[in-house]
Amino acid sequence: MLTVMCQINQALTGYGAVSVYGPQIFELLGDFGTMTAEYLTMGNYISYLLLMTFAWLLIDALGRRVLMLWGSGTLTICFLIMTLVGGLSYNSDKLSIPTLAPAIPGIIALYIATGAFGIGWLATVWLIPTEIFPTTARAQGTAVSVIVWGLANFAITLLTPIMFNNLAYWIFAVFAATNLFAGVWTYFYLPESGNRTFEENQQFFDDAREVGTWRVAKVHKEYKRMPYNGGLEEGEETPLLRRVRDQLE
Repeated sequence: MLTVMCQINQALTGYGAVSVYGPQIFELLGDFGTMTAEYLTMGNYISYLLLMTFAWLLIDALGRRVLMLWGSGTLTICFLIMTLVGGLSYNSDKLSIPTLAPAIPGIIALYIATGAFGIGWLATVWLIPTEIFPTTARAQGTAVSVIVWGLANFAITLLTPIMFNNLAYWIFAVFAATNLFAGVWTYFYLPESGNRTFEENQQFFDDAREVGTWRVAKVHKEYKRMPYNGGLEEGEETPLLRRVRDQLE
């Protein structure tokens, strides 16, 4: 369930659509011409490449769950902003406002959202199967993850042109709602698997079966936070990068 839902939620962030239909999205935000929209898309991808490198700096310092929650929250807010400015841009003639006025905050919001996806949702969902499946089932679990990822992104990419044609800028409100759903599901049902041994991660499933619920907080609050080994001993639980506080001391 965790593997499948993580991949579905990654697709629900909408970044399969942004990756494929970037120029069309920028056209919605500011009624830009094709060439300008393509340049803005290229700039967004370059920004994406730079910002996503922060994921490997933060993923073992903050944890998978924290990054995914912050990513969902940021994406939800950004898509709500894009809904507002997309509506202003779409109705700029009626409202007698210059198209560029709402377009600029919309572009900034999309750039921030892209970075939030790269940091919070791009790599994290691929780590979780490797941490919760035993070695004997890891290949099968990861294979299921890849299949679900492909099907979910296929569905989103297929539906996006239909939403473009029927919803116009309201497509951003749809993605705001799906990101909110992804964040809520992550908060309630995804345990923190980082900096734990395989046996410790398996303990969550044993405890969940005992309690009779998948709600992380109801199983045990310790699964909401990542344990941290700040000592000098190196081992399976030692994070790749120390916490910022430890690095400065």
